Amino acid sequence: MRDTPSENDTSTETPSDISAAPPGAPPESPVLADQQSDIQDHVQGDAESSSEPSAIRADQAGGLRPMFGTQEPRVICLACALDADTAAAMAMGVAHALRRQDQKVLLIDEIALQERRQVGGLPYRVRYDIAQARENDIPLTKAIQCVEPNLWFATGLRMARSYQNRKLRNPPLLDRLAKAELRFDLILIASTHPVQGVLRHYARQMQHLVVSAPEEANMIQALETIRTLSQLSDCEKIPLLIVGGDSADTARHTFEQIEQASLQMLEQPLEYMGWIPAVTIPFETEKSAEPAGLILPATLYAKLAGYAMQL
Repeated sequence: MRDTPSENDTSTETPSDISAAPPGAPPESPVLADQQSDIQDHVQGDAESSSEPSAIRADQAGGLRPMFGTQEPRVICLACALDADTAAAMAMGVAHALRRQDQKVLLIDEIALQERRQVGGLPYRVRYDIAQARENDIPLTKAIQCVEPNLWFATGLRMARSYQNRKLRNPPLLDRLAKAELRFDLILIASTHPVQGVLRHYARQMQHLVVSAPEEANMIQALETIRTLSQLSDCEKIPLLIVGGDSADTARHTFEQIEQASLQMLEQPLEYMGWIPAVTIPFETEKSAEPAGLILPATLYAKLAGYAMQL
């Protein structure tokens, strides 16, 4: 059975105004007219004074809205052309760095479990997938869990399959969050293979940050990711960050190679976000060249959080 929250419509009734005297009624005396005028002035004054509290409350609510940030949250797709474990660890580290900056963060992890090498999979226990809420099978609040102060977690492992089966239902996630009165400063979507249609079901507009390593397999995956995101970028530059490699010159050369291929094949310009050192762990074998893994420094997460805030 589907759990669908019921909504009770409420209505208010207002008393009707006192009607005028019927035709043919005797004319009122000047004294009675003056008394009736005084009564009407008194009633009008009471009505104005009774409306003052609601007006004050409206002014107070208007003043509190900017304080509590009722504006839409910023949505960032962290598209990592890295191995699944590194991408998941990077997203989690960035989310924690942002929450420590008093940002209310929702992390949506849609990195496939079958691609991860570490035992344990997801960093937090979750019973439902956010796709189930998008299919109207469960309330949205069941798919989103508060796991740390200022940090909420959800998994989108089923989003791509639900999109392919045409099961995702409107409105987009951002609108559903507003209806459920779930307020966030930033929504971070972690993915290694983003799908254009899935991203549109999260929000109508979002920022993108592509992360790649200098290895050839990572560069190819980064270019495929850029191809997907280019359909959502409206010809704006897509930020690209290079992680790993032996020097900043190597990272710059990697960016230039990816940018050249992106311009030639996709006519998509890129923006160089810089280089973050990391120790590379090669996973390639004689039969397959898999994306390299990375040992990430502790300073990487804070830098990535800074990049995310700049987007």
